[in-house]
Amino acid sequence: MMFQRCTSGLRWVLLGTLLVQGVLQAIFFAGTSVLDATPLVHIDAPYHAYQMEVARQLCSEREIQGWDPFFGGGQPAGVVGNASAKVQGLFACLDGQPSAIWPTYKASSFVFGLLGPATLVVACMLIGLSVRATVLASVLGVLMWWTGGLRWYHTAGLVSYVAMAYALIPFVIAVKRLVAAPGPVAALAVGLFAAAGFWLHPLFPVAAVLLGLPLLIVGLRDIRQPLAATGCVVAVTVLMVAVNWAWVAPTLTEKSGISNGLLYQAGVNVWLPLQEMLGRAGTAAGGTRMAIGLLVGAGLVLALRRVPHRLELVGLMLGSAVLMIWASVGAVSPGIARLQPNRFSTLAWLVLVVPAAGGLDAALSTWRHAARGLRLVLGLSLCTVALFAAFFCREVWREFTLPDGGPRYGVAPPEVKGDGEVLRRLELFLKEHTDRSARVYFENSLGRIHDGAHIAGLLAMRADRELIGGAYPGVDFANAWDDTAFGQPLSRFTPEALVQRLDDYNIRWMLCHREACRHAMQSVPGVSRVAELGPVTAFERTTAPGWVLEGQARVTARCHNRLELDDISGDRLVLRYHWVPGLRSVEGAVLRPVELVPGARPFVAIDHPPARLTLRRGAGDGLPCASRSPASL
Repeated sequence: MMFQRCTSGLRWVLLGTLLVQGVLQAIFFAGTSVLDATPLVHIDAPYHAYQMEVARQLCSEREIQGWDPFFGGGQPAGVVGNASAKVQGLFACLDGQPSAIWPTYKASSFVFGLLGPATLVVACMLIGLSVRATVLASVLGVLMWWTGGLRWYHTAGLVSYVAMAYALIPFVIAVKRLVAAPGPVAALAVGLFAAAGFWLHPLFPVAAVLLGLPLLIVGLRDIRQPLAATGCVVAVTVLMVAVNWAWVAPTLTEKSGISNGLLYQAGVNVWLPLQEMLGRAGTAAGGTRMAIGLLVGAGLVLALRRVPHRLELVGLMLGSAVLMIWASVGAVSPGIARLQPNRFSTLAWLVLVVPAAGGLDAALSTWRHAARGLRLVLGLSLCTVALFAAFFCREVWREFTLPDGGPRYGVAPPEVKGDGEVLRRLELFLKEHTDRSARVYFENSLGRIHDGAHIAGLLAMRADRELIGGAYPGVDFANAWDDTAFGQPLSRFTPEALVQRLDDYNIRWMLCHREACRHAMQSVPGVSRVAELGPVTAFERTTAPGWVLEGQARVTARCHNRLELDDISGDRLVLRYHWVPGLRSVEGAVLRPVELVPGARPFVAIDHPPARLTLRRGAGDGLPCASRSPASL
């Protein structure tokens, strides 16, 4: 009977958490903006919307991996390079309509935000904590959502990573329960959970090991059937990888992603925990002082002897410590540095919510019957956490009410604001002053000078132009960002060398926001300054060499995973498009790679080409560009 009352109470806590978080999310998103076509143009959101459009286009051809002619002179596109928007890309694929991209992305952001704090309640339920402890976890979880480091990540567009971080906590607890009581049904359920987490974000298994291994180690004495427990863990791992093998397999062999040494979230800082507790960290999220309150609450688990489910709570605390060590000094290893270890610190603080709730609950139970000295310590601890909670309730209020431009953990409401002025001006310029005869050099910005967002994907899709600049800074050789282009600083290029690179990639228009870029372009013969577009200066060359380096051909159409050519003549055709493994001719012509630019991908060469050619990745003829629904980002 007691168990049934407890279960009922926990369900009410779960429903209450969803209700409170849902109301706050709805206010911040301004209600109907979640489902309309208004773009969410902030930091990484436009980039992920572009990835969704790529997924939609590839799905129209029944492919998950293809070739993208809009960036980098032609580069791989699809699930391999899509680390953070696979779930959103799947829904864009299933819907198939270009108008669904933004509603789908915003709905995923809203739903993930709705479920975030509720996962902490589920974690408490899996451990078996009391209703009061679960209520405390709910309160702390909601406060952490709106004022913690993951708040910044969520509004920055890393919604899948944030969802993965929250889902990870009940997952590792479920694995702990599985090894304590192994069974095929439980293993299947946990395996499907793992598969979903891995599809959600590729860092899921890394974080699961870092957090889950300490939890399993402290619970070794609970394992009664070691062989069965080991078999279940192996089965979960195999199922996780098998479900995701469609993107895991090409990832192991295909060159895609960050290159040229540009790494994100890879600093080494032994003082990171202290700096984040003071809200002074130099990381992207900056930390939160709420962490001090969580440490006080979690410390009660160690200070008190009689804490319900103490072993599990200590295991989570150890996992949090491992995550923080990884975040602070993991980047010493070049291999770990590529996994962006700094972002794991926000997960480390989040994990402490559950132990803190358990410690506070135990302190409340112990305080009345404790000796005077212990009662004083417990009272001070409880008051300290209460003061932090009250302060951060005020911080949540400020998050909603401060004028735009004030200090925040995320962005000013409403979260969905539509296009910025720079994006509108650049889009208009590309449509009115450029054409499809050549590429545009677009200088990306790590500091997001363009309306605070990475907008290259939106520009390329809306204006139907090919860009050298990458959909994201630092991706591949044929990229440009912050005074850097084609693998080196622009200052190292002589005018003659820069002309050669502009010719190699058939570039006629250049958009610069840094002075070094402006100076470099002005030094090129035949270049003139044609427009000032806010922080961006537009340049134009008198001519560009065209899409064909050798032979003759006319590009009649190009879209994702497709290039259509006509009027071909000559014994050998060399295109100013990059070759990638798997690129083929629908007509059966033999494509081969040819090295033209040191450090770049090879370019496409065809010996004895037919009069017409269609290039694509994948079997069959594919879907012509004219038969596709155009992007409406």
